[in-house]
Amino acid sequence: MEKTAQPRRHTTTLIAIAGIVGMAWATIAAPNRAAALEPHEENAGIFTTQVPVQGSNIATGRAVIVVDRPLEEVLPIVLDYANYVHFMPNFTKSKVLAQRGSRAMVYMEVSVAKGMYTLYGQLNLAERPRDGSSRVVEGRLVDGNIDAFDASFTLTPTEDGAGTEIDFQIFVDPDLPLPSSVFSRENERAAGRAVRALRARVAQTLGGAA
Repeated sequence: MEKTAQPRRHTTTLIAIAGIVGMAWATIAAPNRAAALEPHEENAGIFTTQVPVQGSNIATGRAVIVVDRPLEEVLPIVLDYANYVHFMPNFTKSKVLAQRGSRAMVYMEVSVAKGMYTLYGQLNLAERPRDGSSRVVEGRLVDGNIDAFDASFTLTPTEDGAGTEIDFQIFVDPDLPLPSSVFSRENERAAGRAVRALRARVAQTLGGAA
């Protein structure tokens, strides 16, 4: 696929692939940090922002939500890589090529420009060792027809343990001749779409508010 075709749409969907996997992230957010972010314009309860990246003019997109299910119930949904195709935006394929525990090599495809193009990537996905009460699932591009990609899901229990804060961060640098601010904004929007889709999946699978 030629990168020069429909660069804006191409970039937007590149970033959507991240909604699916996880990670380049800087900090683990505590449940009360969500109030410091900006409300996502498309959905109340979702907060998004842009996080500067050292050595890059493109920012990481970050989105935070809280779902009313405990962490131990939410984590298996994040780790269910094969089923990302059923709930992540624009996914047409998510196939686990190899897996041991939470560590997996996953092939994913995303439909772009109303089905005119297909973006694909082979990703390394894995849960990091525990960091306090939080659980972190990270993903990184190994190969594909897209450029730099890192993403992460950080799950943190709420104070009462009944809910889970989901902090998703994504960085995509498509190396296209457009202003960096365009890609930074698309990273932020993609993060918002990803957590919205995950919240809906949690509600569908476990019950609760979507």
